[in-house]
Amino acid sequence: MNIRVFVMAVIAAVLTGCGTIKSYDQLAQPTDKDLATYVGGTIFKVNRSSDLPNAFGRADIFGGKVFAGYTELRYQGMTDDGRLILRVTEIETHSTETTMSRYGQTSGSFSGYSSPGGGVYGNVTVHHPPPGSTEILPPNTTDLAFDATKEKELAVAGVRVSFIEFTPQTLRYRLQTAP
Repeated sequence: MNIRVFVMAVIAAVLTGCGTIKSYDQLAQPTDKDLATYVGGTIFKVNRSSDLPNAFGRADIFGGKVFAGYTELRYQGMTDDGRLILRVTEIETHSTETTMSRYGQTSGSFSGYSSPGGGVYGNVTVHHPPPGSTEILPPNTTDLAFDATKEKELAVAGVRVSFIEFTPQTLRYRLQTAP
């Protein structure tokens, strides 16, 4: 088999083996279970990630992920008229990480010559992988007053919160992932 055909076949196999980049949401708290929190406490947190891109803009075949931020809902107490005060915080990121910046290896090369007197002279060139980084952007925070006596559920970031019982200091609730 011609080496060129073999190389092309390997490249084609690698490219078709890499999927498109997907995003993932993971709820940090359990669902379908009664939960409780306090004033200032977290009701839920959804962590987001996405596939680490390779040099061709496809998903990393080794399953590497990039942190993509989170959405968090916190209990802030109650208003004077009995509504729940909730704080939604969304954090997003900007990432330049790729498989090359994460897995790339430093390599080097030497070009030289020997002199008639027995010495060897030359240059060493070191090639480092390109740097990658993930920058956390400023938070987007919104406070809202929710009347749980009129509506028992609130949907935020793909999570449904069912309010069971609440006081100015504590909150009992249940979580479900929205379809």
